Amino acid sequence: MQNNFLIFIHLMAAAVGIGSLAYCILFFLPAMEKLPQPQKQPEEHSATYKALEVLAPTVLASVLVLVGTGIYYLLTNYTRQVDLPPGYYDLFGIKMVFVVLVVFLSVYLTFSLRARISNLDLSPESRKLVPATLQQMKTLSQATLVLIVIASFLGIWLARF
Repeated sequence: MQNNFLIFIHLMAAAVGIGSLAYCILFFLPAMEKLPQPQKQPEEHSATYKALEVLAPTVLASVLVLVGTGIYYLLTNYTRQVDLPPGYYDLFGIKMVFVVLVVFLSVYLTFSLRARISNLDLSPESRKLVPATLQQMKTLSQATLVLIVIASFLGIWLARF
């Protein structure tokens, strides 16, 4: 029963992380860019700014839950991982490389890029950084989406063993 619950939480975290990234990057932001923009509106009131401001911590929380439940599952089921077929650990190592990259990108997006433009009232000189930072956040969010999808597919492939 405990394994089923862990797997459920793991899969839900993957669904939230991939789903929120895919929706925001592939559907929401392109649709918002097609709408006519009001003149002389500050960049921090745009839909892109608000969406990426919420997206970064959501994805980071999902990735941390994925890592936590994955580690806990491995620790509680270590005896079943003795006689696995050849190639399992090779794929597992490749998956862990993608997971580490996703964690670092999510942390960078949340704590560095998002923080760079978050307190514009306290530091108005950061206003000129907003467009470039938003573009960098979109690009890194796309990279995070690709990496988390690859890691998820490797996890699905490993579940077949």
